[in-house]
Amino acid sequence: MLRTIGATALTVTAVVVMGLTLPAASPSAAVDTVDVPTYNVDTPTYNEHIGQLLFDNCASCHRPNQIAPMSLLSYQDARKWARAIKAKVVAREMPPWFADPEFGEFSNDISLSDEEIATIVEWVDGGAPEGDGAAPQAPRFSEAGWSHPSGREPDFIYEFPIEWQVDADGESPNFNLFTELPFDEEIRVEATEVRPGNYAATHHIVTRLFNIPPGMMIGTGPAWPGGPVVDYVLVEDPDYVEPEDDEDSEDSEDAEDVGEASSAGFGAYIPGVGAAVTPQGQMRSIRGDAFNAIVWNLHYQATGQPETARPAIGVWFATEEATTVSRTLSLQETTSEGEQLVAPPPAGIFGRLAAGLRAQAGQGLNPLLDPIPPNEGNWTVTGIGAIQNDSYIQSLFVHAHLRGKDFTFVLTYPDGREEILLRVENYSFDWQFSYDLAEPIMAPAGSTVKVISRYDNSRANRRNPAPHREVYWSEQSWDDMFLTNITYTLVEEDRPIAQD
Repeated sequence: MLRTIGATALTVTAVVVMGLTLPAASPSAAVDTVDVPTYNVDTPTYNEHIGQLLFDNCASCHRPNQIAPMSLLSYQDARKWARAIKAKVVAREMPPWFADPEFGEFSNDISLSDEEIATIVEWVDGGAPEGDGAAPQAPRFSEAGWSHPSGREPDFIYEFPIEWQVDADGESPNFNLFTELPFDEEIRVEATEVRPGNYAATHHIVTRLFNIPPGMMIGTGPAWPGGPVVDYVLVEDPDYVEPEDDEDSEDSEDAEDVGEASSAGFGAYIPGVGAAVTPQGQMRSIRGDAFNAIVWNLHYQATGQPETARPAIGVWFATEEATTVSRTLSLQETTSEGEQLVAPPPAGIFGRLAAGLRAQAGQGLNPLLDPIPPNEGNWTVTGIGAIQNDSYIQSLFVHAHLRGKDFTFVLTYPDGREEILLRVENYSFDWQFSYDLAEPIMAPAGSTVKVISRYDNSRANRRNPAPHREVYWSEQSWDDMFLTNITYTLVEEDRPIAQD
């Protein structure tokens, strides 16, 4: 049963109009052609060849209430955009996919083969015919725009209580607002999704679980120093009385012991990311028994006109059969151009959160990471994570901004052997994927996963807004980020089932 907190209306991103003119058919063209095809019999048709390609590789974004500018769920939809489709696939701009095919196979690979691209070109050049027979059945999708691959609506929806107003111009800082966690027990989920409510105006949303510190409360105050006064800000509790005994210390220690993976909560929205779905037979825990609040880390961007945004969280509950826990390991930055950092990031959940609240520096960013020099085309940052138990690696994720260039994930086994798991050879901020392995890879205890990341702050990077400036590490688009992780399960909890 669907349960909803708050209003259900979501703002749909504005449609981008791509001027595309197709020749009109002559009124006499249909005369005496009832039994004769109006296209070459060797030309691919929508019904037989093209429709299923679009459903498999494009429709997850090209559908109502999603980020793409037009729907491609029918022949009539696709016919109008045939020439634009051809141009985009020939240029390999669409569908977006950035994994080097030489390394790894991925279950969510939506790239087109050379043969599939040639088929689309032949279809368009042959007049984009519909063809005979029945059209392929369009996939089931959420009418509201949620991204669970089954098309199901969430079992539970939690909307942010207020609508955020985004100015038409100017810069918006990265800031935190807080709401109470709607669960007071541990819940098991198969998927979660954070939807922005306004794709065009949203740079990112990151959610984490949090415990409101003693002496603080969710109330009214400035969203950031000097910012607008709003509800859902962390403020001092005027009625708080310091207890004689530190009654909260045990709860705080318990929450700290839960670990970073459990505090990750409902996940994030960044461009290209939809529902975070566990493989069949697996689940994640939302620790309502250990945390009492949600931190909403919000960052909006001006679009040239006033905007509103009201984010929402969707939750799909796990079945009783799901027993294996899906875990996340962050690959922390440890070197910059070969220089060992002199100190680690702030330790612990609360230390990192406090640092972010004070400095607006973002999620776990290391303040000691060297800035990228001006006009530097291959600035390298390396991150590493240790595998503590025999594990199955399932997916890999990377997040950077406009200077992100390429990222290589390397698994090093205890005996020194190395295997490249993934190479993102042409990173794009507009499309940030979790790269899901077609088959999980066994990593024995003592293995490490390393990611070697290069950033391009030169004029050769056409997306670079200011190659003559140093680039610092923050969540602002003109700065950059290094955020990488892997998802894994423990061997002792049974082997994960490969995704279809």
